[in-house]
Amino acid sequence: MSGHKNTSGFSLMELMIVLVIVLSISAAIFQTINLTTQRSSAEQIKLDMFQEAREFMDQMARDLRQAGYPNIRSMDYTVLSSVQSPLIQDYRIAGGLIKVNTDTLWFEGDVDGSGTVSVVRYWLDPSTSNGCPCLRRSQAVKANGDPLSNSSFTYQVEVQGVQNTNIFSAYANGAAVTLPVDISTSSGATIAGVDTAQATLSLQAATIDPQTRTYPTTTLVTTVRLNNCSQAAVGYKTSC
Repeated sequence: MSGHKNTSGFSLMELMIVLVIVLSISAAIFQTINLTTQRSSAEQIKLDMFQEAREFMDQMARDLRQAGYPNIRSMDYTVLSSVQSPLIQDYRIAGGLIKVNTDTLWFEGDVDGSGTVSVVRYWLDPSTSNGCPCLRRSQAVKANGDPLSNSSFTYQVEVQGVQNTNIFSAYANGAAVTLPVDISTSSGATIAGVDTAQATLSLQAATIDPQTRTYPTTTLVTTVRLNNCSQAAVGYKTSC
């Protein structure tokens, strides 16, 4: 005769307990993975936002350093067959700063090294669609005529999610200039003396941070010392 040993397995209750434990651990792992993925995505969004703003600031600084060049002081006046009067209306002569307001910055200069004077305009678009409020930029070849009256410009979006409206500021000999100023007779001497421009950008991301449940924000400030060879007020001392 052969004997039979008693054998026993897991009860249904024990299997259910094990299953619940396994599912709980799996849920915790997947939740951690999900939060890590969201966190990584949020950090990437903030990095992209900062990088976009930084590139904009760098481009604006490069543009501004060319404001006012070429100007009549660096030309052989005698080789020009004729010039517009006043000089600031001649397409070959950069007028320097043209207009500065808290949400607007206009200037003229050879910003791309081509020898051609360009009109560059930055403008805060306050609309609330398509990623705006946003900063837009326009660049066009200068034509003869009053720089303040030309309205045929096409703007491209440079930075989205702008939260502040007081973006641009100007200084002369360390003192803040009351804005707006432009090349008109009433403020031509003032804008001709501007030697420093500053831009402040406060940006907000388009998506919520999953940890803080808020929209990430960042602020950048750029200050540019200008060689503002302005033609707005010939005879006045300028920074160039």
